Amino acid sequence: MTAFFGIDEHNSEKFFKQGVVCIDNSIEKEAVLFKTFQSIRTEDIVFIKSFTQAGLKVKAIGVVLSGFPTENELGVCIPVEWIWKDEKFIEQFGEELAHCSDTLYEEYNTLVQREIIDLLPARFQLTKEW
Repeated sequence: MTAFFGIDEHNSEKFFKQGVVCIDNSIEKEAVLFKTFQSIRTEDIVFIKSFTQAGLKVKAIGVVLSGFPTENELGVCIPVEWIWKDEKFIEQFGEELAHCSDTLYEEYNTLVQREIIDLLPARFQLTKEW
């Protein structure tokens, strides 16, 4: 199963133009955040989000092309194919979305994961050949 990583929307337009997702070099000092970023692998799903008390807004979904980071003016980056860009509001599902306000986190909420999977284009959908 692929991992899902929520990324703050701060530099989203730059991420789209360059086909990457990045964390600022100065953030590397925050060990937990950088460790999470380092755990992103090829074919993981990343999503750009914003969060309010009302819920989570997904703004883009991408598939990681390589887990090998590079550096540029945005910071430490990994290449991403952005496959969905729009806005999808996800209300809270009766449980706390504890990490949603973090800059970067791994998404474990299966209801949020399902919503993200449902937004993927057909070529990324799971088939039921079992």
